[in-house]
Amino acid sequence: MVDFVLRNYTDMIYGKDQETKTAKLIRDFGGTRVLIHHSGEDFVLELIERVKGYLDEEGLAWVELAGVVPNPHIELVYEGITLCRKENVDFILAIGGGSVIDSAKAIGIGALYEGDVWDIYEGRDRQKKSLPVGVISTFAGTGSEATFGSVITKGKIKHGIEDPDDFVLIRPKFVIMNPEITYTIPKFQTAVGIADMLTHLTENFFTADPDNDLSDHLACAGIRTVLKFAPIVMQDPCNYEARGALMVLSPLAINGIMKVGRWGDWGCHDIEHEMSGEWNIPHGAGLAILMPVWMRYVYKDHMKSFIKFAVEMFRIPLDVDEPEKTALAGIQAYEDFLYNMLGLPSSLSALGIPPEELGEEVIHKVAEQVFYRGNETTGRTHPLRKADVVRILRQCTGLI
Repeated sequence: MVDFVLRNYTDMIYGKDQETKTAKLIRDFGGTRVLIHHSGEDFVLELIERVKGYLDEEGLAWVELAGVVPNPHIELVYEGITLCRKENVDFILAIGGGSVIDSAKAIGIGALYEGDVWDIYEGRDRQKKSLPVGVISTFAGTGSEATFGSVITKGKIKHGIEDPDDFVLIRPKFVIMNPEITYTIPKFQTAVGIADMLTHLTENFFTADPDNDLSDHLACAGIRTVLKFAPIVMQDPCNYEARGALMVLSPLAINGIMKVGRWGDWGCHDIEHEMSGEWNIPHGAGLAILMPVWMRYVYKDHMKSFIKFAVEMFRIPLDVDEPEKTALAGIQAYEDFLYNMLGLPSSLSALGIPPEELGEEVIHKVAEQVFYRGNETTGRTHPLRKADVVRILRQCTGLI
């Protein structure tokens, strides 16, 4: 078991009508003047209006900033920082999924930072203060509602805050999870959220630190939970128990609890952040394209883990005479889940990226950007160099 620091400061409030507690929770954490931050999409507007009423009833002042898009942009973050300073905001309420939450976190640290908040995302500085953030989750997938992570896009560059000591400054103070709120999410967004969550668990499953039965069992339980409840949600979007199972799993899949004492690989996440920055694709969709390609690229060097993945996750019988067939059958089952059950595209070209934007020059630029921190490799379980990333990205295009 490797050394670890586990900090979890986010209160998780689960169940029907729990959003009615929003104003009291904000006041409990010292909030009096609130920025309501959201996407402005149709499915969230009715909830936004209800929340405004809860704040009014509690006597909390509020201002509003909508317009968050997938791969949230630094320009809206700057707008939010200016608004917070102008209105003396002392609490940020994110109502949405990962992009809204990441944007809210960036505004929270930027509002109290004297320089350009982008410097923090590029690793040139580190913030010591942040406005508190609370979340009403409308989406199961990224887990940002209970982590220190935040990823922001500037132009075609997508950078995230990283800290090896599990930085807690921008962890949300609370997250409200009412599965009924997720009923009206568009089917594609539901699917990419499931793919994102599943990849968090899969990144941790394929570890270079196998001597940890507890986290191994937790990762397996998480993956099996996704495999069980995702098909139900895709067929019956208003199934409360299935929506709830995924909603609760979302933060647990990435907030550290399910990976205690082990390092996952996480190379796919490093690569995909640069993919979605360049091609402006949903993070979960990019991961659904990338993860199976990575699996086929590395499985021969980690045959034992891939055989276990096939047998324990997909109940594929072990072929004793040719165990490699079992490993490949597990990868195929994973692909079938993503592309047939979730209905996600299997390549960048299938996602709608035109061929002229998938040429060698662009692929090399994206691969180079993966190593912007000066690291020579990405991924702990199977370290990849730039040449490896280029080969993987070529296969992701769907043009070869």
